Amino acid sequence: MQINKVTPAIGAIIDGVDFSRPITADMLDEIYAALVDNLVIFFRGTDISPATHLEFARGFGALDDPHPLYPHVDGFDRIMKLENNSSAPPDTNSWHTDLTFKTEQPFASVLVARSVPEVGGDTMWSSSIAAYDRLPDGLKSDLEGLKAVHDMGDFRNNFGKSAEALNDGMARFGNNIRPLIGTHPVSGRRFLNFNEAFVTHIIGLTTNDSNALRTLLANHMNKPEDQMRWRWRAGDIAMWDNRATMHYAVADYLPAYRCMNRVTIVRDARAG
Repeated sequence: MQINKVTPAIGAIIDGVDFSRPITADMLDEIYAALVDNLVIFFRGTDISPATHLEFARGFGALDDPHPLYPHVDGFDRIMKLENNSSAPPDTNSWHTDLTFKTEQPFASVLVARSVPEVGGDTMWSSSIAAYDRLPDGLKSDLEGLKAVHDMGDFRNNFGKSAEALNDGMARFGNNIRPLIGTHPVSGRRFLNFNEAFVTHIIGLTTNDSNALRTLLANHMNKPEDQMRWRWRAGDIAMWDNRATMHYAVADYLPAYRCMNRVTIVRDARAG
């Protein structure tokens, strides 16, 4: 295996892994270490099957239940099939950390590119660790101890037909309260536990003050120095640590077709 960084803050490309052969336990450990170090890792141009996609993801921990909204790959209900074109425009073109409103926030995701547009359709990732490191010491101190409400945020757009549908969606997805400053359970590094898609209120503040702080944090985290951008090719695999990253699927390719397969890993088998 060869591991080459994409940027100083986030991302690495791993070469030398053959997904047509069994991935050994030692290789999984090496890949895991690269993930913790770099937060998002990539394997170029693979020919990975859905069965191997699932097996690879299971090597890192327990998988999530089938997604309540998105369809799945035929015969594999734990592999989300994310298909977009002009008839089905994407809804993930905002900075977000997956499912932070759930009781158990997912540990990681493994995304395989099945069909990509000739131009566009990139995905961006951002390091919440780098964002925390850049905070002024005084602001770090001010944020320590504060907590934020996470709810379905942008997913409200899927339930906007009526108040009843919205209330049903809120009941299904629920809410969570998380500290604004988190500690990575493996590396021990501190990170800014905020994303603009699902954080809707800062506990203890008025709505006006909460909105002002949310805007400040969103602007702070929107720095290219913390980010990387991946130009997809069919067969590429991305795996990211959902605990300390945000990502943004750039929606610039319509009316072209884009199809991705994603497996979500809920619990980290190696943490603790």
